[in-house]
Amino acid sequence: MIPSLDPSLNTQTVISSSLFSMQENVFWFGTMVASKNPEGTRERFKIINPNKIPCTVKFAVKPRTQSKSEGFAFDVQPEGLTIDPHKHKYVSVGFNPTAMMQYSGVFEATVDNGDMEDPTGKLCFELRGEGTLPTLQVEKPDTYEADGTPVLKFKKTRIGKDSILPIILKNEGQVAAIARFDAITNEVFSFESNMNQTIT
Repeated sequence: MIPSLDPSLNTQTVISSSLFSMQENVFWFGTMVASKNPEGTRERFKIINPNKIPCTVKFAVKPRTQSKSEGFAFDVQPEGLTIDPHKHKYVSVGFNPTAMMQYSGVFEATVDNGDMEDPTGKLCFELRGEGTLPTLQVEKPDTYEADGTPVLKFKKTRIGKDSILPIILKNEGQVAAIARFDAITNEVFSFESNMNQTIT
C-alpha cells in the first residue's frame, strides 16, 4: 500500500506491481507480458463482516469507461459470499492482458439489503494494469543498411591481429528482455560473449 501514484507524493522510488494507492483509490496489478502469463495473475482481497449478523456480499468487476483506448481484462471469483458475524472471507480478482495497452476497471462489493450510504454497505475501487512485450534497442552499432539492419564496420586489420567491436543493446521497457544471438559460422568472425543475455 502506498499513499499515492503521484511520484512527488510517493515515498517509493520505484512503484512495484500489485499495490494499492490510497489517494487515487486504485489497485495496480502492474505490468505483465501477456505471452509469458497466458492465464494472467490473480490477487485476493479480504472481505470482513464487522456486524453481529451474517451478511451476503455480491461482487462484480466492470469497465471503467467505454473508451476503446482502455482495455478490460479483469474477472472476479466467486460472484458472491455469505460471511458469518465478525468473520472474513477472500474474493479473487484476475488480470489477464492480451495486448500492449493500458487496462482499467472497477471492483464492486455490495452487501445484500445493506445501506449504500454507509461505508460498510458497499466497497468500490478502481483496477488498473498494463500489458506489454519485451523490447530492445540497438545502441551500437549505429550504422545501418538501407533496410534498417545494423552493420558492424571493422577497420583494416593486419593479418594475424584481432579487431573487436561492441554490440550494445538497451532495454527501455518495463520488463526484462532476453537477447539470443545466432552462432556465427565463419572462420574470420567470432562472437565473444554468451549467446543468451537477459537485459533488465
